[in-house]
Amino acid sequence: ESFVFEPNCLFKVDEFGFFLTWRSEGKEGQVLECSLINSIRLGATPKDPKILAALEAVGKAENDLEGRIVCVCSGTDLVNISFTYMVAENPEVTK
Repeated sequence: ESFVFEPNCLFKVDEFGFFLTWRSEGKEGQVLECSLINSIRLGATPKDPKILAALEAVGKAENDLEGRIVCVCSGTDLVNISFTYMVAENPEVTK
């Protein structure tokens, strides 16, 4: 599994609720079919030290992330799951 940190992404759900899309500046957009989403977790702090280090490198200490993280768990089955973490500007946006 590759790790990618993309700051300043814009996330959207299409008008029919079938796809979650995101795009960061200067990169191609990504698409996730909503039927592949197993769960969405609010406030789930990443356990991967690479992710935490990348967040800390841009000034986002673990304490500053309180209530701002959304984790989208997705995959074709319950064994092969991908975790996509999003950090919102503030806790209100997270909700």
